Order: sequence, then structure tokens, then C-alpha cells
Amino acid sequence: GKVHYTGGMALVSATIRTLPSQESQEALVELGRTQWLATSALWTHWKSQGLAESVGHGELMLVLAEGFAAVLKRHRSIAEIVQDYAKTLVKVIKDERPLLSDLSSMMKIDSDRLICGMPQGTRLKLSLPALQAVHAQATFNAKKLKAFRELEKEVHEGKCYLTSNGQGSVLRVVNLITLRLERWDGKFCVEVGKWSLKESIVLQTRAQLPGSKMRAGELAMQALRRLTGKELSVLNPQVGGDAAVEVEEADSDTYGVTTRYVKTHFTATTSAPAAKDICVLPVGAEGFEVFQDIELWETHGDFLDNDKTLVYAWVTDAEFKHLAHSDMKGGRFTFLREI
Repeated sequence: GKVHYTGGMALVSATIRTLPSQESQEALVELGRTQWLATSALWTHWKSQGLAESVGHGELMLVLAEGFAAVLKRHRSIAEIVQDYAKTLVKVIKDERPLLSDLSSMMKIDSDRLICGMPQGTRLKLSLPALQAVHAQATFNAKKLKAFRELEKEVHEGKCYLTSNGQGSVLRVVNLITLRLERWDGKFCVEVGKWSLKESIVLQTRAQLPGSKMRAGELAMQALRRLTGKELSVLNPQVGGDAAVEVEEADSDTYGVTTRYVKTHFTATTSAPAAKDICVLPVGAEGFEVFQDIELWETHGDFLDNDKTLVYAWVTDAEFKHLAHSDMKGGRFTFLREI
């Protein structure tokens, strides 16, 4: 039959049919054991619109917000984590303006992004049980102990946090943003090297889109504003369209655990001219057609005085594909001429 809920959340193990409201359309949704309905009612002032009804037999458990709050009052440390989670959720809704729905899968706000946006102290509390588990396994192994020290440093510096993958294994989570910045002719900006003041050369790195690791307490849009307001400010990027989220997992030898990379991809355009165009070629690569007519520019006026300045290039998709898979990492650029 029809399910009505106020001031709480429902756990449903069934197939439900959501009836349309002003912002959504009718849909059939399969809810499993790990999926919840109307969880936002626990964290925010929430009003459900439309109806959700089961189309078959299922199970329903209702959690009332008042009862949930009463339990949290007896566990202060957990209550503080829940409070930060609720504040971050509200901040994400205000900042990103997602589609609002009782179905969290439709809102597209996953727990990894929420935890990333929580204060460092709270993230550390969430990471400590997993960190202790890694330490227990590494105690009598020098190699594992070294990896643990590196992991511990990253966690305390707010560069990542730890959780479980659902099967009991420790998972290191890193949140990143990238930006595809296009100009009038369709070429887009990529990072291709770093200026070395000591050697007076540009050291080539494997080409990649401009980006940044997200810091503790930072949302994706905040990280994007930090990137575009500093390194790319000269181009005045105009961000448009919806961001795309990509999740990858890979084993890490450095840290001894599996790492989940949560990447938020943004797109933007620019009509502003680069402050300075510099044409360069890698030494010995004059014969490679892909390096011909690649325009490079720098983002700071103190380019020749800064040993950490990134060098960017305007490239086509074909050029980017070649440079991103080039085996010339660590090679050298030599200046041919300056425009």
C-alpha cells in the first residue's frame, strides 16, 4: 500500500514506485538492504512531495528523528560526527543545488564526497579505527610498518581518509577535481611540465588536466574556485554544465591498502587571451609532428623566478592523448622562441 512518512526515514527492502511531484517523474526503483528512503529527514528540515508505494511484498522499518536524536544524546562523540555530517549535507545542497529526492541515489550525493567536506578532526575520528587495524597488521613487518607511517602521515595531514570497503578491508579514499578548460578554437588546457629554476628548463610531466586534491572540509565547488582563482585566474574560466563524478579503485604499494579515487570533473570555457604565449619543444623531439605548433603559457608573472610554476599548453584531443601516454616523463623542454 501507500507509505507516508514524516520526521524520520524508512528502510525498505522492496521494489517501489515513486509517483511524480513537480520535480520528478514516475519511476520504478529497486531498494536493497543498503539503500534507504527519506534519510534527509534525519539531517535537515525535510518535506516529502509526491508518493512512494510498494509494488510487491517487502519490509519496512521506520526510524523517527526524535528517537534517533535521543539515542545520540547518550553518545556525545558520535553525536558530534552526526552533527558535522548534517551540516556538510546542508552545505552540499546549498552549494551544488542537486535534484532533491527521497531517494539518495537520485540526489547523487555519495558518502565519500560528504566525508571529504567534513572538518579534519571529524574525518580523523572516522579514520582512526581503520588506521589502528592497519597498524595491527604491520607491527612485525618492517615494509608494512613503513607503509603505515606514510599512510598515517597522509591521514593526519587531511590528504585522505580511511573507511571500509564493505568486506572488512581498509580503503583509502582520495577526492580530486579536474577541469577541462576550452578556448574559442576548441583546444583545451593541460598541464605538461614544471619549471626548474635550478636547471633553467621545463621538466616534462605526463600531460593531465588541471586539477587538485580536495582538502579536508572542502567541497568540490570550493576546490574548483581555489584552482580557478589561483593558477588559472588569468584565463577567467566560465564553468558550465553539470559536473561528472568518476570513481576508480586501485591497489597502492606505497600505502599497502586499496585506494578509491573519487574524481569530480568540471568543464569551462574562456575567451580571455593568455597573458603570455611561449612556444617550446622537448629536446630531440623536433621530428614529432604532435609537438609542432603547441602553444604553452604560464600562469604567474614570476615564471622565471618560481621553481614550482606549472606549465600549461593548449592542445587538441589527439595531442592530449599522445602526451598523456608519452614515455618522455622527466624529459626536458628547450625554449625555441618567445612570442
